[in-house]
Amino acid sequence: MRVVKNPDERKQEIVDAAIRVFARKGYEKTSISDIAKEIGISQGLCYRYFPSKEAVYDAGIDKYAAYIVRQNIQRTKLEGKTLKEQILLMSGKMGEYASAEKGQQELYELFHKEGNHKLHDQLYLRVGEKLIPFITEVLEQAKRRGETNISDPVATAYFFVYGQIGVLMSYEIPEAEKAKRIQDCLIELLGV
Repeated sequence: MRVVKNPDERKQEIVDAAIRVFARKGYEKTSISDIAKEIGISQGLCYRYFPSKEAVYDAGIDKYAAYIVRQNIQRTKLEGKTLKEQILLMSGKMGEYASAEKGQQELYELFHKEGNHKLHDQLYLRVGEKLIPFITEVLEQAKRRGETNISDPVATAYFFVYGQIGVLMSYEIPEAEKAKRIQDCLIELLGV
């Protein structure tokens, strides 16, 4: 018997199934057929919602990145803090971001599994993308309060986020120094 579901519900069901299969088998070894079998639907129905395995994966990584950002923004109490205090609370703390990731165990396993460095790096970049609007607003508020005189909060937010990711992904900078060096650099560059 055919089960008709709301399109958004079906799409989410496919993404959730894909995440489970990706976590179990790895991205490379997973096929659309595997994802369809996971929830007992046809491959054609998967293709109705997603043109490829990559598109399902992108939807999954997007969902996970949004979850990580949301959890960390809620966890970090920034209300009433100066820009400098916010930088010290937020910057260079990707290790702390990982604690929020563990709330989605299957996704955590997928992105942190040995040999999935490329997937993990893609997640880093997507989390950065999701952080841009938040960081832009933080910088605009600081500018209105007179804490910084940056002329372009949007470009500064991109630099703030992706500059950190570059340092955090660096193998040349010792892990123990990364957070401090990021914080010092941002405080100096923003003049706070």
